[in-house]
Amino acid sequence: MYSSKVVCNLFSRPQGHIVLRSRPQVGDVIPRSSSFQTRGRAYFSRTSQSIFPASPLHISLRSKSQATSNIYSAPTLIRRTFTANSAPDNMALQSPMPEHSMHTSGARDSVWTHKQPYSSYPKFPSLSQDLETNICIIGAGISGISAAYELVRRGKDVTLIEARDVLSGETGRTSGHLTNDLDDGYLEIAKKHGDKGAKIAAESHAWARDRIGEIAKELQIDCEYRHLPAYDVSQFPVGDKKHDDELKELKEEAEYQHKLGIETRFDPNLTVKGWTGKIDQRGGLVADNQATFHPTKYLVGVLNWLKSQPNFKCYTRTRAMSISEKGLEILGLGHKRVEITTEEGHTIKAEYAIEATCVPLQKLSVITQLEYYRSYCIAIRVPKGSVEDCLLYDNAEEYKYVRLTACDEKDDYMVVGGCDHKVGQEDTLPRFEELEIWTRERFPQATTVDYKWSGQIFEPVDYMAFIGKNQGCDKIYIVTGDSGDGLTHGTLAGRLIADEIDGVANNWADLYNPKRVSSILKSLPSMISHDLQINAQYKRFLQNDIVDIEDLGRGCGGVLNPKTSKPMAVYKDDNGNVTKFSAICPHLKGVVCWNAAEKSFDCPVHGSRFSKEGVCVTGPAKANLSPADGPGKTEQGIAVGAA
Repeated sequence: MYSSKVVCNLFSRPQGHIVLRSRPQVGDVIPRSSSFQTRGRAYFSRTSQSIFPASPLHISLRSKSQATSNIYSAPTLIRRTFTANSAPDNMALQSPMPEHSMHTSGARDSVWTHKQPYSSYPKFPSLSQDLETNICIIGAGISGISAAYELVRRGKDVTLIEARDVLSGETGRTSGHLTNDLDDGYLEIAKKHGDKGAKIAAESHAWARDRIGEIAKELQIDCEYRHLPAYDVSQFPVGDKKHDDELKELKEEAEYQHKLGIETRFDPNLTVKGWTGKIDQRGGLVADNQATFHPTKYLVGVLNWLKSQPNFKCYTRTRAMSISEKGLEILGLGHKRVEITTEEGHTIKAEYAIEATCVPLQKLSVITQLEYYRSYCIAIRVPKGSVEDCLLYDNAEEYKYVRLTACDEKDDYMVVGGCDHKVGQEDTLPRFEELEIWTRERFPQATTVDYKWSGQIFEPVDYMAFIGKNQGCDKIYIVTGDSGDGLTHGTLAGRLIADEIDGVANNWADLYNPKRVSSILKSLPSMISHDLQINAQYKRFLQNDIVDIEDLGRGCGGVLNPKTSKPMAVYKDDNGNVTKFSAICPHLKGVVCWNAAEKSFDCPVHGSRFSKEGVCVTGPAKANLSPADGPGKTEQGIAVGAA
């Protein structure tokens, strides 16, 4: 596949080292002791043959005695600084390569890459021409894939498009809980939607939880799907009056959930096997027959099945820039269709379109009825069998959530999440330390933290997702407002939208209707408060993160706000090279902030996010940040595969 020859040395290359004359592609096998050069950088592998980009080593020579080596680790980059005669003692996260932003929406990889690396995801071409289809779905996460599955099963011709790679959004960064024990609480849900609405929420999420198991069994997908109990406990220790108050609330919630048909009970003596730390938070709500799974294993399996179907097509790295209804249809006369225009200028014409994009592509739509949060996770090793296999939640506002997933023959990973905050409005890095401390205080058998990452939550003001026809539309459907339960909301969306397109009545549809009014009116005070708070974020037009680019450390970013020009988002890579982009979000012109945990620029207004190369990784923005210099343009081109 590659031509090779023996070279002398580039910083003590081993004798017999192979030089690859062309750059490998993702998924290619790299021979042992090999290297390639691209864009002035040299990469080589010291190990046995490997899958690119799993283990090439990047050397950038600083001096004759010192170099920095960057090691991909499935495939996050790790930095080691060392002298020629010494070995590194520790490692710290380094910036990933530009292409990484096409695989996922943050610099850090989630635990799901441990068993399902990006190189194992199904590959699809980019759209290279105009096309017509029955149904076009935008977004290849769990909502889009679930909708495609349900529609293809019903014989519809479906085209799925994705701006980056499949599963590159929030689905690949979830914690993998499947439950109808919804985190907002059914007593609160009933205040907005009544007892009938609360019962529908319980029934529909139970269906979605179980539907994933049915599909996994039908398609023979090995994805760790299993049933297990969920435990809700107080955030306060025994002996604290607040503990007693929260147990009273949990008892009331358990009794109400039981009336709705959920297998829920209250246990004042509830303990979790393996919770042996000094902090005692015993007692709480028990919801039986909940579930969990490995989300990307499941969805890769569904995609592989879809790929084999004649009525399914998928195009990745195909970014939708506009979507609209064309034509006129009145009382059954005339004909209305949907047209989607891509970044490359191609047009997709469809009878129906589904925006499964976390948040709709339109500037307004339902975005004023959503709040935008970052949530954090760690995967920490625990000896197999030392912790009960359950879903665990505490009762804090920014609550902790816990589950187990497979690691190796000796250990499981305990996935611990929480520490939520509004996008672009608080420090990000301290969250991981807080999660680790919380875990070790309760589970002292926990050993090393192997993965740290974060994801995005879109919180609807009335707790229920928006699934159905978009406001003012007849043939464009949306799925948004996951409320921290995006896996069940996304699965449920597949059925609700497929039923509506087929003309099948569904008793659950009204609860999730994006055009609903009553529950939104009940939420007006919180909507007004939220709008005031996010509008205050436009103050960033008057603020600087840095006064001079020299202020930036390597591997860091920030916003420079010169008095004579518009704000610039500046990033300095690990070699000191600087790239610049417009700091103005293309959506509604907020000024972005630097997210140190994920090395991204995040908009504090409506939650749009951009990689360090300015690539849009989370909407509602559709476009990338505009490059403000040549290096910025080059790096963005590399990231999207245009250079």
